Amino acid sequence: MKHFQDKVVRSLVTGAALALSNSALAAGFQLVEHSASGMGRAYAGEAAIADDASVLAANPAAMSLIDKSTFSGALSFIDPNVEVDGTRNIGPLPNLDAGKDSAAPSALVPAVYYVHPLNDQVTVGIGAFSNFGLETDYGNDYGASDIANKTSITTVNINPSIAYKLSDQFSVGFGINYVKAEAELLSTMPDGTGPLARAKNVDLSGDGDTWGWNAGVLWNLSQDTRLGLSYRSKLSIKLEGDIKSDTVAAFNDSGSLTVDLPDITELSLFQRINDQLAVHASVTYMGWENFDNLEVKLNSGLDQVLKEENWDDSIRYAIGATYNVDDNLTLRAGLALDETPVAEENRSLSIPDADRMWYSIGATYKVNANISVDAGYTHLNGDKVYLSEESTLGRFNGSSEGDANLYSVQLNWVM
Repeated sequence: MKHFQDKVVRSLVTGAALALSNSALAAGFQLVEHSASGMGRAYAGEAAIADDASVLAANPAAMSLIDKSTFSGALSFIDPNVEVDGTRNIGPLPNLDAGKDSAAPSALVPAVYYVHPLNDQVTVGIGAFSNFGLETDYGNDYGASDIANKTSITTVNINPSIAYKLSDQFSVGFGINYVKAEAELLSTMPDGTGPLARAKNVDLSGDGDTWGWNAGVLWNLSQDTRLGLSYRSKLSIKLEGDIKSDTVAAFNDSGSLTVDLPDITELSLFQRINDQLAVHASVTYMGWENFDNLEVKLNSGLDQVLKEENWDDSIRYAIGATYNVDDNLTLRAGLALDETPVAEENRSLSIPDADRMWYSIGATYKVNANISVDAGYTHLNGDKVYLSEESTLGRFNGSSEGDANLYSVQLNWVM
């Protein structure tokens, strides 16, 4: 019995941790929904554009382009549709259906910013937003619920920043990041009385925090051309919490799981064509190579590498345009390609990540001299991928395909 319990504990924590990686780090693992103005151009040129105070999240040096105290508050709605098609092989038994029409519920992502010029050279600001987090919910009755059931993770990044204008051509910026994370993970496991028997949900919940930093430079080549370069440091968040179950006493324990998040480097271009039209582009490099495995440490003494991830670094490419219709109305559009960091040989049900395209439109309406409203919309289309994964119950074989509709609104107040 002790051997069986240890095996189930390992499987439980493995399933929970893999669900965490799916929610926080896989499809939609990086949240770039920092503003409605940026969404309208697929976040192209973010490190070189300062439409509003949300530029703080992309490049602190670009705050030097804001000459008045400015508040920006955004709310983004993410409506994903992740479909899984597959079967579960359990020994000599008939295959179980392991398909799922919608594995990811909708979510709201808020963000707020305030930027204040102290003088002609120094600008300060503070923002609260999220760079990582999502939710998946396969359900207790899902045919592979021990591999992926329900996961929720949220992160909040508090980012005080400062910009210094070295000259009319060059500005530099720096920021400190305090990141708070909370997670809850549910997994369903067999109770040992039969090959298809299931235990009740086992709840793993925890939280953690960490510190990081970011920096940037802005180069005004001319009044019509700007280049921005920004860097955000990698993070290592130790999530500490408890496992609770009324099924097997051995489940009741506490421990920790450390998640490594990538550093992010963005190079952006802003080019004004004429008084009405400007074009933008960004190349964003994400250092996922440091995400090589998931390891859990329980107070019972179980220290286990749950899965070798071996992710690769990835790149996001974005192009966009802004068109000023008149003094009150601005239109935007953009395209982006998000590369997956998960190689085909490492892809599985728990991490069904794929390359995805962004198709974005947006607008800004100036209500008066001090207040403007932004709106943005993106359709995100992910490639269909084939995947396979095995746990103590047997092997899953199938495919995953997903898309999402993103909506964002924003209020800007120039004080």
